[in-house]
Amino acid sequence: MARLLRGVWVAGVLAAIVLTSPSANAASCYQFLTKDDYPSCLQLDANLVLYWKIIDNQTLELAADGDGYMDWIAIGISEAGMKGVDYSVSYLPTQGSSWLVGDYYTTGDLTPTYDEEQNIIMSTMPVFDKDNRTFAAIQRPLDSCDDEDTPVYLDVERSIIWGYSWNTNWDQAKNFLFTKGILPGVRLFTSANSTATVVNTSIDATVSVPQAASARLAMPNYPVPPNSTTIACVNLALPNTTKYHVVRYQGFAATPMVVRMVGYVCAAGVVPKQPYGVPYDCSAATTLLPGLPGTLPLGCETLNFVWAPGAGPFEAPPEAGFLIGADAATSMVLQVVYWNPDGVVGQVDSSGFSLVYTPQLRNASLGVLTVGNTDMRIPAGNDSFQALPNICPSDCTAKRVLAPVTLVSNFFVMGGMGKSMLTRHIRNGSAIMPVGRINYWDQKYAGFQAVFPESRTLLPNDTVISVCTYDSSNATKMIYFGYDKGSELCFNYITFYPTTAMPDLDYCIARTRDNVSTCSTRTRLTPYAQKATSDMYWNGTRLQVGPLSIATYKSQECQLHDALVVTPQRAPNTRAAVASIVLVPIVLVLVGVIIWTKYSKEEEMERLLEQARAGVLDPLPAD
Repeated sequence: MARLLRGVWVAGVLAAIVLTSPSANAASCYQFLTKDDYPSCLQLDANLVLYWKIIDNQTLELAADGDGYMDWIAIGISEAGMKGVDYSVSYLPTQGSSWLVGDYYTTGDLTPTYDEEQNIIMSTMPVFDKDNRTFAAIQRPLDSCDDEDTPVYLDVERSIIWGYSWNTNWDQAKNFLFTKGILPGVRLFTSANSTATVVNTSIDATVSVPQAASARLAMPNYPVPPNSTTIACVNLALPNTTKYHVVRYQGFAATPMVVRMVGYVCAAGVVPKQPYGVPYDCSAATTLLPGLPGTLPLGCETLNFVWAPGAGPFEAPPEAGFLIGADAATSMVLQVVYWNPDGVVGQVDSSGFSLVYTPQLRNASLGVLTVGNTDMRIPAGNDSFQALPNICPSDCTAKRVLAPVTLVSNFFVMGGMGKSMLTRHIRNGSAIMPVGRINYWDQKYAGFQAVFPESRTLLPNDTVISVCTYDSSNATKMIYFGYDKGSELCFNYITFYPTTAMPDLDYCIARTRDNVSTCSTRTRLTPYAQKATSDMYWNGTRLQVGPLSIATYKSQECQLHDALVVTPQRAPNTRAAVASIVLVPIVLVLVGVIIWTKYSKEEEMERLLEQARAGVLDPLPAD
């Protein structure tokens, strides 16, 4: 759909009954409308439901149906969390006037800013005269080409944020906007064979899963030490009467001190020496492979389950699941990272994972590929620092990818300074749509993001590049990789299937300054790491990263799909800056050439190249 409006307000008709307070009858889906009107509906809260539909695969129509007569309704869409929210606001300026709509956005705070490029219109709706409701419908493009708007992709999750009021004026309310709620994991644009529009939030719900059962695997009332950072593990038995596929799982935290959880399954026939149900310290990390836990039981290094604050359930595609049970994984190591900077004593934790599994095996088994960066040095006092990229090179996939692999979902992990993350996908020397991207990282709302539509197949000779950006404005010293509070991470856990097409690859992490990449499985690497041997360098797991010169990918429509939006300071009159990467490793030092592209409102390209030397970006050119 072409851009709808530029810099103007659009008046329209809003169906509403004029009352001064909400009615006693709460709003509910399809109370007044049918699925023929809107195929999708969500109950946002007791007073508001949200309908939507896709028009001609180009336009999204959002229809908010509120209880009673409201003065304004704001429906926001973000990639994940409360940062970078794209708000569509329907509001009544004064009693007796026409309703208006406005396109607003936020960056790092909750105060919406008026978007100078307006990309919404109000739909024509029937006038109701007796239903005591406020019904407002707007239309917006799925992808408006405006960096202040959140694009909506096929089967890719977005967060829905909402707010409304019965008795405040929008022009006043926007300055101290208190949202009513947030719902992550919503798929606004779905294909016929996709999973649910909203991932099931009840992990124990086993409807639609044949012969399903559930299991709860958790820390056994673990006393959290008064240390700033603790990494604890416990060995747990998995269901093993027969073979099963885990088709849904959900992490749960029993204390706010939990900042990350990982479930590592043991290989077939491996039973950990440590007894089940007895927590132990597993904080030691290897020096050769800092991204690998150093004290997991041998044979128990396969990462299947991940969680961080805000993450919803993982829902497997209908054709695949995680294999556990007899002749497969019968044991799991639950690893939990705790932050307790205040040294609180007496906190007891029982966090863990709930699994839904079935003996009706699906066609394929799921695995998780880890890409990211452990080679980072983030200088203090920088509001948008891009760390060296991690390259999983084509030589790796040429060796380890035996047949086409389906990429299912991303799970991004960064620390408190994380700002944005991008996983690029390179094929035949050209960039295609990225595997995943978060322009506004919100640590409170981690979650699964479906792989972008054009990048859901990994082939031999493909290259995968991960890039993380950080805001170290409040730091006072150099920041390095680590699990401690004050350190930083840059991982993307990519779920894929079938494991039979990629049995020897679940870990592809580069040491960028040495121009080499580790290409293997955790199980294969752990014995070398624990013996502190360098054999892995010569055992086919360490590969040189060849020269790369890759232009930024741009879709046939308009949105730059594999560029991070650099927005250290956004204001209504600033021009959006778009950053992408051209990578040229030379000798042992990777030199990142940054294409820093600024678009004006007329989308003119104004500047090009800046260099990155020795892992620290040179200052961006001044306006």
